[in-house]
Amino acid sequence: MEITESDISDEYHALVRDVYGDTVREVNSHYPSKRSIRLDWKEIERFDDDLAQRFIHSPKRTRGTVESTLECWDEIDMPEVAVRLHNIPDEYHFRVGKQRTIHLGGLITIEGEVVEMDGVKPFAREAALECRLCGTLTRVPQTYGKMMEPAECMGCERSGTQYIFQRSQSDLIDYRKVILQRSDTNLDDDPPILVVYLTQDLVDRVGPGDYVSLVGYYDTAMIQKESVLETYLDTWDIESHEDGVLADRLSPEELSAAILEEVEEHQDDDPSSFGADREQIIETITGEGVRRKEVESQLEDLIDDREVNDVGGGKLMVP
Repeated sequence: MEITESDISDEYHALVRDVYGDTVREVNSHYPSKRSIRLDWKEIERFDDDLAQRFIHSPKRTRGTVESTLECWDEIDMPEVAVRLHNIPDEYHFRVGKQRTIHLGGLITIEGEVVEMDGVKPFAREAALECRLCGTLTRVPQTYGKMMEPAECMGCERSGTQYIFQRSQSDLIDYRKVILQRSDTNLDDDPPILVVYLTQDLVDRVGPGDYVSLVGYYDTAMIQKESVLETYLDTWDIESHEDGVLADRLSPEELSAAILEEVEEHQDDDPSSFGADREQIIETITGEGVRRKEVESQLEDLIDDREVNDVGGGKLMVP
């Protein structure tokens, strides 16, 4: 059933239009290059404490209502906008492995190191499935893992039938699986890990070796093979958010060329000392939307290959 403006309670309209109206309009003016509305939990708490608590304890329903509220606002047009939430209370912040069963189904922040990343793939948020026998099309909301199919066809009412996935009529978004590991631990055994899912514009916001704080919905996998359950974090936001910074934005060759160009341009700026300021070079390139870790790593490779000289005092020169 389609949700109309009258179906949504007043506090949601006030949150979207009064508290975050300027933010929503700004994102709308840059859509689709911008696709996220970032909400500050503590700002929501100041506006309406009950609504803020709903985000913690019933996050999926509350977020869905906010998205429906945005869809009902005729002043904007952002069909694929993502609602993100950050700055949740400290009691819901955990290192990997410190979250507990009581937190399942709620919103938490998890801190850890990215130790493994899969490639970006399409994820069917809602799959259009066509019955092989009668051709009836059924749209089924999906979770991560095995494709969920109807118990029986809505057309021929047969169970156990086979379905054809219709990509063009499905709701697809970008998806990436990440493994997060506890980095600061005294444990001798393997540190705890957690499967993390990134979607939409978050898929390129982290890279291997990053230490991150991820806000997300903590849940159990739909398909389980053992009584000890597999869990995951469906990431809603990155706490250390840097707008425009993407992982692997430049190839190693392009990044090396950018570093060399900056060093050459600035190594003679200060007549009282030789060399370009290392920190200034890094800041300049990260300011162009490149991850700091990638710049630092590529710079070290250039120094090892003697394409850039570290002349001491935080100064660099091109031979």
